[in-house]
Amino acid sequence: MRWAEHLSRIGGRLWKRSSGRPSGAKTSRRQRKRLFHTMALAGVGMLFVLIAVLVKPFTSTNLWLTDQLFTAEAPSPNIVIVGIDDETLQTYGKWSEWSRTLHAQAIENLSAAGARVIGYDVLFVDESADDPVLADAIQKAGNVVLGMAGIEPTEKNGEIVYGAGLLPTDPLWNAAASIGHVNMYPDHDGKLRRVPLVIFDADGNPYPAFSVAVLHALFSMPPPADYTLHNHTVYIAARRVPVDGDYNLRVNFGVDESRFAYLSYGDVIRGDFDPKVVKNKLVLIGMTATGELDVWSSPLSGGKVPGVLIHALTADTILRERFITEAGTGTLWLTLIALLVIVALALPRLRLVWGIGLIAILWIGYLAAVFLEFDSGHILNILYPLSFLPFALGAHLVCSIVIEQSDKRLVRELFGRYVSPQVAKEILAMADADRLRLGGEAREVTVLFADIRGFTEMSERMTPEQVVGMLNTFLPIIMDKVLANEGMVNKFAGDNIMAVWNAPQSQPNHAQLAVKAAWEAQETIAELVKSDPSLPPAKFGIGINTGMALAGNVGSPGRVEYTVIGDSVNLASRICGATPGGQVWIGPETYRQVADIIEAEEKEPQSFKGKTEKVKVYRVLAYHGGNTTK
Repeated sequence: MRWAEHLSRIGGRLWKRSSGRPSGAKTSRRQRKRLFHTMALAGVGMLFVLIAVLVKPFTSTNLWLTDQLFTAEAPSPNIVIVGIDDETLQTYGKWSEWSRTLHAQAIENLSAAGARVIGYDVLFVDESADDPVLADAIQKAGNVVLGMAGIEPTEKNGEIVYGAGLLPTDPLWNAAASIGHVNMYPDHDGKLRRVPLVIFDADGNPYPAFSVAVLHALFSMPPPADYTLHNHTVYIAARRVPVDGDYNLRVNFGVDESRFAYLSYGDVIRGDFDPKVVKNKLVLIGMTATGELDVWSSPLSGGKVPGVLIHALTADTILRERFITEAGTGTLWLTLIALLVIVALALPRLRLVWGIGLIAILWIGYLAAVFLEFDSGHILNILYPLSFLPFALGAHLVCSIVIEQSDKRLVRELFGRYVSPQVAKEILAMADADRLRLGGEAREVTVLFADIRGFTEMSERMTPEQVVGMLNTFLPIIMDKVLANEGMVNKFAGDNIMAVWNAPQSQPNHAQLAVKAAWEAQETIAELVKSDPSLPPAKFGIGINTGMALAGNVGSPGRVEYTVIGDSVNLASRICGATPGGQVWIGPETYRQVADIIEAEEKEPQSFKGKTEKVKVYRVLAYHGGNTTK
């Protein structure tokens, strides 16, 4: 996962920079990781919030999700729909050729049956010879509301106004109780969810919606002269109706449309209906025939519904005060920011399983809040908060992977201070393969020991700070040479250092690498002391031995150390103890393996503790296996 490695490097740089602060304000690496994790989640989460609030992508999806909240219930029993349906048109012919005396007859029949209000979702725009007959019927009924439509919309002072209107002919308008506009505008997904309760002409004159006009007629109230908004509500039919800044009412579609009382207009014209169906009721007349233009896509039905049904639903929403209000941008801001704060602070502090549990709880909790608020008449945004939570979990997982990669790099860097990259890779590979457990194997190894001659006497003449400074000056030189020659720094003990070759990975030339490392270390230390007289004249004795040893993990299941154990290791330590400062002594097996690339002086056989016989040792005088010579 190269992307994770790149991100982990960036994260590592951020942590290093964040650690560059006064000593009194230092933070641990764990705290810096947590801070990075929190800041990363906050940054990515804020980007999501900004896109959601300002760009509003996938709005159609959110609208669709909102539509699924509606459940069908019975409409008001006081609304009756009279449909100009296919049967009516078959009986009376083409609509444009109808005599308006038919409408006059229908009005007379409905009035005689006791209809409280008769609303025509029909535009009587063109003059007709029968207008006097229809006007007389309208005037006698005294409760007829006619439809009109605003046209030529333009924007004025940020509001939509209409330059003209399709109005009823003068005789009909003068006879009608009132008129109402039938304008409707679907959302960008083509679904109709809102109806403007008021529109204005260019002179600022208001025209109430058809549904508003019929409701005022139902309550024998004149349409209001003032439609001033107050806290996003408008006073209609003795009710405070919530609307947006453009007077749009969110229609409550949670109604079983089939349960509206329905009559065929043909039956009404003939007087062939039960008067009880319309008595004291609000009667809405409109086109329901197949193929008519006054149809709209409903957010709930799969197809389109006639406009008269939309007016009925609008009137039902107001009449039963089943208002639906949508949460504004401010609520969405607060919701997303609250969720962002919770996940950014909590997830970096929780284990993965608990983090997933938190996200699940928040997701389910918010979904429950959506249903509860909807039951109270409020629509919360569904898509963005419910999408944000899994998005935040994904961002959390990415951050965790980045931090894990950074931790692995840190482990490799820490290993790199003690072992060569090849050895570190081998140990990590063993851990990945679950082979890094207690136990070991017998193998030939070359072991190097080095310590400072006269260290005790030198340290007595120096302050603790000077002693530490001296060790930090010289020990890194030996370490660097060991690592440069593929060795593993196995132990530190004061001024003593132990290094191993041919474990844990195989190195055919392990003895040569150990001698080369020792020789280069002695050269470098001597040159450093010579070039800087202020340094203490520290001299290391270095002893090397090659032989069989047990190489593996020792300790306990909770604390494991990789090391080598055996007589050959002890002998290397004894040789080091006998080696004068500034020299490199090697054991007999080491000498046998490197004799052709060094110059050596055979010393007197040495007696070492634990050995019954004296051991041959050799002082290295020159190394010819590489670029370094003495």
